[in-house]
Amino acid sequence: MNTSTGKPSLRAFRPRQFPDRVRLGRDTDGGYVLPRRLATSSAALLSLGVEADWSFEEALLAVAPALEVTCVDGTTGPEIIRARVLKNLGRVLLQLRLLRALEIARGLGKPAAFRRFFARHTFLKLMVAAHPGPGLATLEELLTRVRGADPARWVLVKMDIEGSEYAVLAASRTLWSRVAGLVIEFHELDRRWPEFEAEMTELLRHFHVAHVHGNNNDGCVPGTSVPLTLEITLVNKALCDGEPAPSTERYPLVGLDRPCKPRHPDLPLSFE
Repeated sequence: MNTSTGKPSLRAFRPRQFPDRVRLGRDTDGGYVLPRRLATSSAALLSLGVEADWSFEEALLAVAPALEVTCVDGTTGPEIIRARVLKNLGRVLLQLRLLRALEIARGLGKPAAFRRFFARHTFLKLMVAAHPGPGLATLEELLTRVRGADPARWVLVKMDIEGSEYAVLAASRTLWSRVAGLVIEFHELDRRWPEFEAEMTELLRHFHVAHVHGNNNDGCVPGTSVPLTLEITLVNKALCDGEPAPSTERYPLVGLDRPCKPRHPDLPLSFE
């Protein structure tokens, strides 16, 4: 927190310099920027939150084909995806938005694509939670499952779980020693800033910030330039040679970042 104003500030979360950054995933929401070393150093990807977009996972596999991929999401599956597409398609047809209807109709191929992708990779229809329970899985349980017989395996974690990230991170503070990196989308920063600040402070004991991007679907916290939704990439300090210098670049990064909402400008970030 910026103590001089009492307003949220990104000053403490300025990214470090990582020259091996790449963008993986589609150009809109669902693509992330991360150092290539996170792909090449990891034995497995644990992807929390998929919905109907696994473009990040596919792109990561193009960089590291031997990576074992496990995706976890209790809110999706082929039939759920199909039902959502048909619902959206019916809505726009009633509005006579034919071009939009054609765009949505392309999603009718998603259920078959889902089945093809997860015929080769693991999908767990579970919700990620801070505590175990029926239909739930904790991050500790999932990391244990992904590592199997080798507890020393490096795992990359992607987390987009729509607000549950704060409780999950708070319950996972002892788990980071063999997590190569985290790609996290933080939500609702207008009302959850204290939780965000607390979890980021804990994460920075183990990780460096490699990248920050604002999701332009939601705008900014009122009275600030801090986006309501932030995408943050963290790299385990054990994978760094010394301490990377703070970045002096302007964010969003030209050539890497893309607006999540393509018809609207990306959100400029300030770390001052």
